[in-house]
This record gives sequence, C-alpha cells and structure tokens, in this order.
Amino acid sequence: MTKYILKRLIILLFTLWIVITLTFFLMQIMPGTPFNNPHLSAQAIAQMNETYGLDKPLWQQYLTYLVNALHGDLGTSFQYQNQSVSMLIGQRLPISAQLGLQALVVGLVVGLWLGSVSARHQNSKLDGTLGVFSTLGIAMPSFIIAIALLYLFGYEWQLFPVSGWGDSFSETVLPTLALAAAPAAVTARFVRSEMIESLHSDYIELARAKGLSDKELVNHHAYRNSLIPVLTLIGPMAANLLTGSVLVENIFSIPGIGQQFVSSIPTKDFPVIMGTTIVYAAMLMFMILVTDVLTAVVDPRVRLQ
Repeated sequence: MTKYILKRLIILLFTLWIVITLTFFLMQIMPGTPFNNPHLSAQAIAQMNETYGLDKPLWQQYLTYLVNALHGDLGTSFQYQNQSVSMLIGQRLPISAQLGLQALVVGLVVGLWLGSVSARHQNSKLDGTLGVFSTLGIAMPSFIIAIALLYLFGYEWQLFPVSGWGDSFSETVLPTLALAAAPAAVTARFVRSEMIESLHSDYIELARAKGLSDKELVNHHAYRNSLIPVLTLIGPMAANLLTGSVLVENIFSIPGIGQQFVSSIPTKDFPVIMGTTIVYAAMLMFMILVTDVLTAVVDPRVRLQ
C-alpha cells in the first residue's frame, strides 16, 4: 500500500508541475496587460512592471514563479495592492471547501438512496420517474439549477435567503442543492445498474436460498459491491463541483475563491488566476488520490496493478 501511495504522489506532483507550466505560459499570451488604466503614464507602467518583475525575461519569470510556488508563495495580486495571493485564497478557500463538501456528501447520500430504490423497484413507475430526474440532474448545468432554485425558493416562496454566506446555515441550502444535483444523479444511475447486476448474480441467489431476506441481501451484500464503482466517481464529481462552484458562487454572491477567480479575469490579475488554478488542480488531484486509496482499501486487487 505504501508503494502504491508513493507512486500516486509522484504522478500527482508531476501533473501539478504541468498545470503550473501550462497556466503560466497561457497567461502570457492573453491579450492586454494588467496595467491598462488610461490614466497611467508610460513611466508609471514601467515602474509597476519592475515592481512585479514583469520586466524580466519570460524564462526568468517562470523559474522565479516556480521556485516561489514550491515554497507556498503564489505572488502578489495586481488588483488588491500589497496583498499576497496565498492570503486572499486562504481567506476564501474554507468557504468554497465547505460548499463543495456539503454538495458532495448530499449528492452521494441522496444518490445512494435513489439508486437503491430504483434497483429494488426495477421497471416500475417509480423507477421510471426517478430515471427522469436522474437524467435531468445530469443534463442540466449546475448554474441553471441554481437559477431555478433561486427563483422558486428564494423569490417566489421566500423559504431561503437568496445571497450571502456565514450568517446562518439556511444561506448554504440552495447553493448546496444546486451543486449536489449532478453528483446525486450520477451516483443514482451507477448504483442502480450495479445493484441490479448484483441482485441477479449467483452469490445473491445462493444467499436467498439460505433464507436471507431481501433487506439483508441488499444491506449486507448488494450495497457493498455497488459502492466500489461509486468510489471511483468521487474524483470526477469533485472536479465538476469545483468548476461548477465558480458560477454558483457568483449567482448566490458567495465570497469563495470561485467568485474571486471570475472577478480577476476582466482585470487580468494574473497572480490570482494562476494561484486559483493551482489550488483547484491541487484539490482535484488530492481528491483523486484519496479516491484511489479508498478503492485500494475496498478492493485489494487494485494494489497489485
């Protein structure tokens, strides 16, 4: 297991280096400059370029950024003067992490329950109805679901706050549901297909012949085998939650790193864009690593590969 984790860590670090390199050079080919204020003189722009090290050769800027990033220094924001990117992200990251974690947990729990219900009522009207909702949850983007929830539960029925974060738990309900819809739908479809296959397998028939009830068959046998493929979905679902939270945070005015990322694009705040991208990539790869380890624990055959 230790060798397996070390191998995954090496792959993670190599992938993170590729992300940093690609993002850095993509920032350089973006049109415009961060200092495009028409009131700034050429001398003032030259001085600001010197202050932020933008007057140095590109290869030197890249090596400097790479070394600083390895030490946890993601640079200084152009938009927020004298504020480090690490501090700005650190202030907003817990909010985005809480939103993503809540959505992931809600999506997995609801998806497991819906998938098991569909499998136990295969080809019934209930199964068909849940299948329609699962398809809609996968097909509709999270920001469309967010707008629908905002209109219905926020403006029309006024059951939950329409914006803000931190004053009460009710402010987290609508954005969490908007992000949890896709994970719940994907999980439900996978659990349904896996559980139907398990319930018709030979070992389930043998257990049924021994006198086990349907409840015992589902809880003690079918559920376990259905969880293994779901574990492999956690990484991709976490990725979808990270990218989807960018727009959802803006819709609900949540002060997370997604909102900060969007606001930094028009101002061409390269350090914030770079730092946010790196944090997103690191969080995603960490989730994939955790998924791989959990899969190896549940299914020992993975350790031999």
